[in-house]
Amino acid sequence: MDDLYEIGKNTIELKVSSTEDFISIDELRYSIENPENIFLVAENNNKIIGFIYANSKDKDKPFKDKYACLVYLAVIPEFRRNYIAEKLYFECENRLKEVGINFIYGWANADSNPIIKLMKKYGFSEGHRYI
Repeated sequence: MDDLYEIGKNTIELKVSSTEDFISIDELRYSIENPENIFLVAENNNKIIGFIYANSKDKDKPFKDKYACLVYLAVIPEFRRNYIAEKLYFECENRLKEVGINFIYGWANADSNPIIKLMKKYGFSEGHRYI
């Protein structure tokens, strides 16, 4: 748990709040344990090097279109550009499809070019800007 928390806390691209660096440790624990979420980790030699977290709570709503929120996708800097994020993303997408999700949306820091670029690569389109 501590490794995951440190990765999240130290990934500036995840920072979407001006007042907090990352979610609380209790919220992270809840996110991992909640069966409505997809939470996957990437490891190298038994060391956690990245994770993805998507909330799929929309899957049980009685609507044709089912949405999930891509909450976090993080890979530690020394393992970036090795397709770790891509593998995490596509595995998460496959698992979301298995539970009936057909749309994924996410929030990202508009000033964080790497995550915006990555999301566009995966087919996300830029939507609203929030202040």
